[in-house]
Amino acid sequence: MSTSPKKTVGHYSYEMQQKPDEKINPVDLQREIHKGNTNEDSFENQVRLAVERGERELEGDFFVVVLFKKERLMKNVVRQYFFPRKSCPTPEYDQVVYRYFPKERRLDFLWVVPDKQSTVDLALTGGELPSEQQQLVQFARDFNSGKLDQLCERLNATS
Repeated sequence: MSTSPKKTVGHYSYEMQQKPDEKINPVDLQREIHKGNTNEDSFENQVRLAVERGERELEGDFFVVVLFKKERLMKNVVRQYFFPRKSCPTPEYDQVVYRYFPKERRLDFLWVVPDKQSTVDLALTGGELPSEQQQLVQFARDFNSGKLDQLCERLNATS
């Protein structure tokens, strides 16, 4: 058993800030974030836990929202927040939204909006990206054009 103290997020953040500025591929970053360190903290498991909370706390169909927040003082630390809610959230940057139908035990993916700069870049240069990234490009374009806002309004009018 090791007696050395466990490193904190702040410690890792500081170590990373000391390295030369490396360009990070946002797709690779998302893959690493979604994997998590263990099965329990994987993206999929956290969505499942949010669905379970929603089933306990809410009646009927509901939405599961994932928000990505950068720490104010540790710019290279991104935290994820998973929560259920009754109404469809207004689309915003750094957000993933699902709709859950408890009677059918079905989870539908609605949209993902990346950070502000990626949303701008994807909308402008997305045609050059591979086909597997075109859905993300379309979400960025739909966010910028207001189509996701219109979808949100329709979903809230029918729920």
